[in-house]
Amino acid sequence: MKIYVSVDMEGIAGIVVREQLRRGEALYEEGRRLLTAEVNALVAAILASCATEIIVKDAHGTGFNFHVEHLHEGAEYVLGPSRMEKRFPGLDATFDGAMLIGYHAMAGTAEAVRDHSYVPTEWPSLTLNGRAVGEIALDALLFGIHEVPVLLVSGDDKACAEAREVLPGVVTYETKRAFGKHVAITRAPARVYRELPDIVARALDGRAARSPVAPLRWDGPYELVVKLAGTELADARYFDGVHAVRQDGTTALYRGADLLDVLARGL
Repeated sequence: MKIYVSVDMEGIAGIVVREQLRRGEALYEEGRRLLTAEVNALVAAILASCATEIIVKDAHGTGFNFHVEHLHEGAEYVLGPSRMEKRFPGLDATFDGAMLIGYHAMAGTAEAVRDHSYVPTEWPSLTLNGRAVGEIALDALLFGIHEVPVLLVSGDDKACAEAREVLPGVVTYETKRAFGKHVAITRAPARVYRELPDIVARALDGRAARSPVAPLRWDGPYELVVKLAGTELADARYFDGVHAVRQDGTTALYRGADLLDVLARGL
């Protein structure tokens, strides 16, 4: 069994404030330790469920947040930033499933820890074919292009609720209950590490079930609307008036028949 894991930081147990998430901040090293420890517990749990190959993508910011020297040797790791069209290097249709670990709710979600959609300083909101979307839906769609289903999503309670709405039948695991952008009741990291084997086993059992979780696919053609934080951000983009349209000072519309192409141009 081959599993692809995408890991963000905001939904990791014990992470609540911005200072834990950004290089150079006082608490960033603490955030890295929490991230690496949870990834290692996850990899051990996946291996215990008979996986033969695991790729783990560092999907937060620079893509270089793990304490690399302490990573579990049972997986391979994607490090460094990547453009949307190559967001998940090494991904193909041979993978049996994907997991979105440490994810957060989309921009604008009430009382969610660090809610945003990809670039918090630039994109207040994203819609695809008229539906508000965040990283959970868009990343699941990228996996769906390769017919790979998302089996497990972890993060705060708001992220998990978003995942269940977008991905019927997905297993979710709440690392914390959010009460604001920087406040939550978090499970102790040690408890999360202890509980992950059962959660992962349930998610992988679902892959083999009679009615497994399906890959996320939305029919085209596609229209992606990107709400930008300022007019200068729209000024810097190219608009051809057909496939890329500036709807107003801060709103960009991208359309096309190929989902990956639309996302790559818009994001």
